[in-house]
Amino acid sequence: MTSQEDPIPQAVSLVDTHLHLTWPTFAGREAEVVRKARQAGVIALIDLGTDLVSSRKAMSHAESFEGVWFAAGVHPNDAGSANSRDIKGIRSLLDHPKCVAVGEIGLDFFRDHTDPAVQERWLRDQLELAREVRKPVVLHDRQASKRLLEVLKDAGFDGISGPGGVFHCFAGDRAMVSEVIERGFHISFTGNITFKNTDRKEVVAAVPLDRLLLETDSPFMTPVPHRGHPNEPAYLPYVAAAVAATQDRSLGDVAGQTTANAFRLFGLDEGKG
Repeated sequence: MTSQEDPIPQAVSLVDTHLHLTWPTFAGREAEVVRKARQAGVIALIDLGTDLVSSRKAMSHAESFEGVWFAAGVHPNDAGSANSRDIKGIRSLLDHPKCVAVGEIGLDFFRDHTDPAVQERWLRDQLELAREVRKPVVLHDRQASKRLLEVLKDAGFDGISGPGGVFHCFAGDRAMVSEVIERGFHISFTGNITFKNTDRKEVVAAVPLDRLLLETDSPFMTPVPHRGHPNEPAYLPYVAAAVAATQDRSLGDVAGQTTANAFRLFGLDEGKG
């Protein structure tokens, strides 16, 4: 980001609650990406695994870089190639002091990678892991909102009596916002809320600020004005600014509350980062 392109004040502190530093896009550049994020005011980053191999790599990043934490899990699109050894491996990672969540897990009925029944079995197994270790979940939902809510309800998993979690890159409508909030979950948005023809703005406006999180989903969902290039956590201020504009709040209010939300949900401790 250059000062010419980026009018956003750098005096705010933000948390990128969802990125994939393990993606090949960042190979060999991980330290630079983390450094640029810190310079942009992103004080904490959560690196998400999508299978056992990437979850272990995310753990390595958390061990190597200050201000980086990680989540371990099997993504629904990777569930078809997973086996019982993977669930045991994921379970072992959850005891790591810098592992803050089970994720990325959920359901994806858009891509034809994995049979829905297999996805659901892995989702249920990992919800049980999250309940066992008392850590929140990071939920992927693509054209599967109705079934995902049903599975969570059937499993008795929520943010009221349980560890809760976040619906990442939220894809639901305003009615789903109400149900998700009622069940004690958080909601996060990424760079797609900066797109010209997005339908997310009216949904963003409906989310209470104390349940809102910010993310980049790097290297995906690159915000305006950097569309066409890989996303980075340093671009998170654009997401924060779009949320602030949509909710008619100051950037400072959005930054302060979403950062507090992230620290509370994921149990982040900057002193131990």
